[in-house]
Amino acid sequence: MSNNKIILSGCIDQYKTQNELTTTDSETFELFALTQITKSNDLAFEDIQNSIVDGSNDGGIDSILVIIDDFVPESIEDIEEIKFSRKTNVEILISQCKRENSFKELAIDRLITTLPELFNLSRSEDALLIRFNPDVVEKGLIARETWKKCSIAGGILKVKFNYCTYSETVTVNDTFIDKVRQLKGIAQSHFVGAKIEYTNYSSEELLKLYQTRKKERLQLKYKETPLSTSYDTFGIGYVGTVKLADYKAFLTDDDLSIREDLFESNIRHFQGLVDVNKKIKDSIENPVNEDFWWLNNGITIIATNPSLVGTTLLMDNVQIVNGLQTSYSIFLNHNGSDVDIRSVLVKVIINEDKKTIDHIIASTNSQNPVSPSLLRATDDVQREIELFFLNSGYFYDRRKNYYKNQGKPAGRIFSIQTAAQAIESIIFNNPNSARSKPTSLIKEDLTYNRIFNPTHNYKAYLVCCLLNKKIVELWGNIEDREIKNKLANFKLHLTRIAASFLTNKRTLGIEDLVNIDIELLDDIIFNKSTVFLTESLDMYQQENEDTNLINMAKTKGFTDALIVRLNERF
Repeated sequence: MSNNKIILSGCIDQYKTQNELTTTDSETFELFALTQITKSNDLAFEDIQNSIVDGSNDGGIDSILVIIDDFVPESIEDIEEIKFSRKTNVEILISQCKRENSFKELAIDRLITTLPELFNLSRSEDALLIRFNPDVVEKGLIARETWKKCSIAGGILKVKFNYCTYSETVTVNDTFIDKVRQLKGIAQSHFVGAKIEYTNYSSEELLKLYQTRKKERLQLKYKETPLSTSYDTFGIGYVGTVKLADYKAFLTDDDLSIREDLFESNIRHFQGLVDVNKKIKDSIENPVNEDFWWLNNGITIIATNPSLVGTTLLMDNVQIVNGLQTSYSIFLNHNGSDVDIRSVLVKVIINEDKKTIDHIIASTNSQNPVSPSLLRATDDVQREIELFFLNSGYFYDRRKNYYKNQGKPAGRIFSIQTAAQAIESIIFNNPNSARSKPTSLIKEDLTYNRIFNPTHNYKAYLVCCLLNKKIVELWGNIEDREIKNKLANFKLHLTRIAASFLTNKRTLGIEDLVNIDIELLDDIIFNKSTVFLTESLDMYQQENEDTNLINMAKTKGFTDALIVRLNERF
């Protein structure tokens, strides 16, 4: 075994241990590889986990990821919430991850056969389900709908094929290369106008990606020593001007791309050449007798651990919370020349208090229309839930990837949306709504306030998350591929059923959940739950012949039938 493979094997083992995964070697390699090749997208672990579609009838596809700007839709309904425009950036990532020692032509052959079928817009959902498993079909439908809306709006579409193996290096023959060329040609003929990419990843490439780390301590060079001021004991601030070239350098990563991670806490993404950005662009490209900062509101940064050395401020955990449009405009349009003496106003707030940081983020973005769901993280109830989870040894990710970036294990991190889906499924008997419209649960005040009730015992919320997590793990271990595929879209339903089998109760209140011992959810309880769900599915399909499994997972009618059976059983 080569050094690269030996080192990579150790990295994968460490990845599994750090994230407290219970996956097989093959599944761990798949998660690891997907994490590395999407590192620049800075996805949540759940986004990667939910993208996996492999199994029987997978058409040679192991993962389908759709990224709309920086959002990963979980359902067709999620896409309906998005307003597509010419500035919308869409990436469709179709990946194969095989813990094998070589690149095989068969993998490309299967994609060549699958692509024209899965992305044939005239093929109905039912027709696709005859050919592919439900996970492939659902992710394919999300990709198809995103592709259509992006194309109609004139947005920017990129389709990327990734093939990852455990091979020592990328070694392929001319036939393999020719088949890749054929695959890209087929993709180009389907996704007209899209940018098509194909990449092979061996142990060597995966190891390089793994070793690529984000810079944690950044330095910002001010034009002159910045004004330093404090506010009682609550924080320190630095205010000053930074030359445009130096600010562009501050924004640039090792690959000469803009550092996307600096903008995670900024609610809006770059809006392209809207009127205000056209004006910024013009003022950057056409110097006049006015300094740039005289014409611009400037940048607001939140950071920690400052160290001022001369005119250079070193800091950790940098987040640009206001000034994204200005930052992008400088990065895209300034030539980087030090000859240009113009500067931009930059204020840096040093503060580690989460409540204060949330208020700053909300306030600095309140001048623009913002979806209410994006500001839920600042609610008191969310901070309280986070603290409860933290005291219990788990991590409630109010702000996307906050704990991931701190290196906390993925197996102990739960997002607001994941928690909302689990709570809605178990406590409120609505796995269909949680499955079909996950973002609406936290976007709409009615459901949000019902789910996240500050009078509830937060232990029940943690138990809901842990139950769902355990069910997903046990579902992943199902050996019967037919049964596994059949239940793929019903993991939330399965969680609801298992909760009743654990408590021997038809309905579940907060106190019932508080007293549940998660350790009692074993293979016996899980098998009883899967049999119960499978029988319920068969009965419902016999009575409703025109429905398919994907629609049933989102249908209130099936959930109602399921609850009736639970009432009869318990």
